Amino acid sequence: MKLQKFDLYIIPLPIICIAAAVLRGFALLTSFNIETMHFEHKTAFTISAILVAVSVFGFLGYLIFGEGNRPLISRSDNPASYIPAGIVCIALLFMAANNLSVLRGGFPRGIVSGLSLITGIFALLSVLSFFLSVFIERRGSLFKAAFSLSIVLFLALYAALLYFNKQIHPTNSPNRFIDEMAYLGAALFYLYESRIPLGRAKWRGYVAFGLCATLLCVYSSVPALILYFVKGYVISESLIESILTLTLAQAIFMKLLQLKKLIPDEECEAAQTITRLASIREEEIRELHESSYARKTNNMEENVQDAANYTIEIPETKEDVEAEEAPFAETEENDSN
Repeated sequence: MKLQKFDLYIIPLPIICIAAAVLRGFALLTSFNIETMHFEHKTAFTISAILVAVSVFGFLGYLIFGEGNRPLISRSDNPASYIPAGIVCIALLFMAANNLSVLRGGFPRGIVSGLSLITGIFALLSVLSFFLSVFIERRGSLFKAAFSLSIVLFLALYAALLYFNKQIHPTNSPNRFIDEMAYLGAALFYLYESRIPLGRAKWRGYVAFGLCATLLCVYSSVPALILYFVKGYVISESLIESILTLTLAQAIFMKLLQLKKLIPDEECEAAQTITRLASIREEEIRELHESSYARKTNNMEENVQDAANYTIEIPETKEDVEAEEAPFAETEENDSN
C-alpha cells in the first residue's frame, strides 16, 4: 500500500519518543540534583529538549501539510481501544482519590487546595467520559460530547495545579514545565476529539495534537518512572501523576494507530463495494430522470397536436331551430294568400 502523509508522521513518532525519553532519563540519572530540582550538567537534557521542540514543530506542520479533511474512522469497539481507555480510567480513579484527599482537613482554602478539589471532581467525570467513548459509537451525540469536555477540563485544571503548586518544584523547574506541556497537549487533543460526536471533526488538528501529546506525555512520564525505580525519587507531583501521564500517552497513540483514511481506490473492499453500488444507483436515477423527462416532453407535444386537430360540435338549441325555420314559415303563408 502506498504511504500517505499521515504515515510519514506516525512512523517516526515511536523512534523520537524513545530517543527523547532515553536522553532525559540519562540526564536524570547522572546529573539531576534532587534538592535543587535542576540539572548540574545540562548537555543530555538540552539535546533531548531540542529534539522534542523540533519534533513538536514538525508534527504541527500536519496542520498545513496534512491530507485536508478527508474522512477518517476512529473506532473504539475493539481491545486496542477500550483496554487503554480502561487503564486510563483506573489511573484517573487513583488521581481523583489523591486530589479529593484535601477534604480530610475540612473545606479547602487557597488556590492549590481549591484546584485540587475541582481537579478531583473532574477526574471522576473523566472516567465517565472514557466509558462513553467506548460504549456510545454514534455520532451527533451531544451527551457524549459534553462528557468529552470533562477530560479536557481535568487536564487543563491539572496543568494549572502544577503551575501554582510550589511545594514540589521551584518556579523555574524544567521538570514542572515539561509536565505542564504534556497535560496541555493532551487537553488540546481531547478538545479536538470532543468535536467528533458533534460531526464537526477537524482531522488535521486531531492528528497534529495527538502526535504532540503522545511525544510530550512519553517525554514527561517515562524518564520520571525510570528515576523512581532506579533511585526512588519522585520528581512529579506524585507517582500517580507519572503513571496517568504514561497511560494517556499509550491511549492517544492507540487512537492514532486506528485512524484509517477512507480512500476507495486503496482501502478496504467494503469501501470499494459501497462506492461501486453508489455509482450504479446514481446511473439508474439519471436514466430514470431522463426517460421521465422524455415521456413528459412527448406527452406535451401530443397534447398540442390533439388540441390543434380537436373540434367540438355544439348541439343546436330549440331557439336556433325555430330561428332557422321562421323564414320558411313566412314564405308558406305568403303563398297561401
